Amino acid sequence: MTYIVQTGDTLYKIAQNFNTSINFILSTNPQITNPNLIYPGQIIVIPTGTDKCPLLRQGDRGSAVSRFQTLLLIARFDPGAIDGILGPRTQAALVAFQESQKELERTGVADEETWVALDAECEPRVEITSYTVRPGDSLFIISTRFNVSIQSILMINPEITNPNVISAGQIIRIPAS
Repeated sequence: MTYIVQTGDTLYKIAQNFNTSINFILSTNPQITNPNLIYPGQIIVIPTGTDKCPLLRQGDRGSAVSRFQTLLLIARFDPGAIDGILGPRTQAALVAFQESQKELERTGVADEETWVALDAECEPRVEITSYTVRPGDSLFIISTRFNVSIQSILMINPEITNPNVISAGQIIRIPAS
């Protein structure tokens, strides 16, 4: 979609408003040569709904970073506070995770391969997906992996009467994202 930059906008604010990353906006807008310099009236392309696992580097901020930090924590690589900032501690956890996975290159950048290694669902889905609950899963972990809300999972799984009780092997439906 296209967006007209408004007075007071920054790429950070725009990325937050559209649930994407600054890097993904920059990758679809090669005319922006200085990410700190956008102006009211400028037309930019907002890549919404197409990049659930954006490329993240140290210094990036936003909801995608929070999701990534949560996935690192679930994988037992402590990123520090889940604050949506890819700072030095999250960077160190990212590198440690990449080093622990022989199929990953140690780049210090969260690319799609890294997201997938953390069990993130990166492909957009247009239909409901069946998911078999794994040992150790919770609705929070599943919602983070698939980037959907717990409430949306509960809405299409009325058989889950207690959101704190799901069992390994149980099949649940995951809504489209």
